[in-house]
Amino acid sequence: MEPKLQLQLVIRRVSLQSGIDWISQAWQLFKRHYAVLISMVMFMAGLSLAANISPILLIVLLLANPFLTAGFYRAIVQLQKEQQVRFSDLFIVFSQAQYRRVFLRLASANVLMNIPLTLLATELVEQMKQGQIEPMLMFGTVAMVSLIFMLFAYAVAIAYFLNEQRLLVILNASLTACWRNVAALSLFGLLAVALGMFGVVTFFIGFVVVLPVLQVAFFLSFSSIFALQVGPTQEQSTLEV
Repeated sequence: MEPKLQLQLVIRRVSLQSGIDWISQAWQLFKRHYAVLISMVMFMAGLSLAANISPILLIVLLLANPFLTAGFYRAIVQLQKEQQVRFSDLFIVFSQAQYRRVFLRLASANVLMNIPLTLLATELVEQMKQGQIEPMLMFGTVAMVSLIFMLFAYAVAIAYFLNEQRLLVILNASLTACWRNVAALSLFGLLAVALGMFGVVTFFIGFVVVLPVLQVAFFLSFSSIFALQVGPTQEQSTLEV
């Protein structure tokens, strides 16, 4: 029987250098386990593209995304421990009933919060077509995007590794983590954009490497910011905000 993870999570401030370190560490992990990481990330990317075809597929993906994300994060932890990981492990969280309620609630909250963002973005696009953009609309759209990102950035990881079921606690912890580490996360974001440009200039072939590395790096940011500690016992994890 696989031992449970005992994780003690403490939200902390990390240095600016961490934004670089996460990508460097992710690259080292990717080089050792590139096959399974590529297969998992490309599958999820394919689902995202397919979701644009049908509203029904989009709803299914939105509901399934927390489970797939948790499965991917779990695989990263297993790889860090040099344990064997298979592509099928991506779906393992679907069979873990204790996470279904919180993940469905997270997915629903994400959808609800994206409704006003979609309205703002639609109006912004219309104004861009007309060549007249209201500064307050631009500011409101950017602010809404930033808020939603910070609220849900680490939500799945907190719910899964901490076994936290309270939605407001999860969202507050994710928001706090991002706010305390805006400098490191901003640097990480700039580096991600630069790597994304590499993917574009290579006619998107480079994304086969870039996307898995960035996905792993973002999970490593969670490990760093929340001071992740892994142990063999089943004691209750703690979260300090």
